[in-house]
Amino acid sequence: MSRLVVRTRRMLLAAAFAGMTATSVLAQAPASPPTTTSAAAPIPIRVVVVTAYALEDKAWMAEAPQTLDFPNGVAPLGYHPDKGVLIVRTGVGTNHAAITTFALATDPRFDLSKAYWVIAAIAGVNPDQASPGSAAWIGNVIDVDFGKWVDPREAPAEWTGGYPPFQPPRPGRPDSVYYPLNIGLRDWAYELTKATPLPDTEALRKARAPFSSYPNGYKPPFVLTGDEISGQAYWHGAMLTKRYAKLASDYSGGKSQFVMTAMEDTGVANALRRLTTVGKADYNRLLVLRTASNYSQQAPGENAVDSMNRPYAGVGDAAAYAAHAVAGKVVDTLTANWSIYRDAPPGAAR
Repeated sequence: MSRLVVRTRRMLLAAAFAGMTATSVLAQAPASPPTTTSAAAPIPIRVVVVTAYALEDKAWMAEAPQTLDFPNGVAPLGYHPDKGVLIVRTGVGTNHAAITTFALATDPRFDLSKAYWVIAAIAGVNPDQASPGSAAWIGNVIDVDFGKWVDPREAPAEWTGGYPPFQPPRPGRPDSVYYPLNIGLRDWAYELTKATPLPDTEALRKARAPFSSYPNGYKPPFVLTGDEISGQAYWHGAMLTKRYAKLASDYSGGKSQFVMTAMEDTGVANALRRLTTVGKADYNRLLVLRTASNYSQQAPGENAVDSMNRPYAGVGDAAAYAAHAVAGKVVDTLTANWSIYRDAPPGAAR
């Protein structure tokens, strides 16, 4: 046997013996204790205030002692540690609202299983029901994005305005059109806030001056209840206002009255419905307050396009103020009396 072969064999045996010794030593050594990283318990949240964009959350954020990062959202969260309140901005539109709601409710930092969700945002108002600056607590939210359509120029003559007649949802399908809210909770919020003084500014008086033929649309701002038309698109005009007023009535069997139109609330409502099934939220605790920044249609004798494109100078600010003033009373009452409202929403179940 050559010296090279012998030398190689000795080296391999030495290496093998060294490995066995090391393994034996490791096997006899006591195991190191596992590193324990105890995750912080989720923060229980009492109320989530929901807004869509910066004008609406400005006053809420100014009062929040803390700002928290929210990478899955469109803006940081406001947080009141003492009150247990979060302020979230969803972004404009149904899809942004749904995604942001899901992201917040599944954020491991928070426990939202008992939280009340209070939407406090501006909207268009039906002049048959109220005026700019007014605030409406919503009972039912109706989605107008679903349906069958053809170009109005190809519609049958019997279709009023080129739109198909109302068709109820097919039996057995998930209802993604009609979102009835907790009416008992809604009415409790209304009774608590119906006497809230709302400012009647020069901008508001100027905005409603052309609507003197509408008794409710010509009133100074007030708090009321009603129902909401919700959809992804911003729409405007007298014909659509009449259509959606009829649609609201048809979907509810004559129970709903179209008061406000907005763009986010079916997204929030649908997300909360699904989150409720996995214990991440409680749909029964959703409150919607919409405050009027503009009419949903043009004034008599006015062009619909000109009306739609007119800025809400000073009127949007009044609507945002009303949302904060009216919803703020509800938020403060819920948080200050948490021992009462933690386990059961206020208001008679209906």
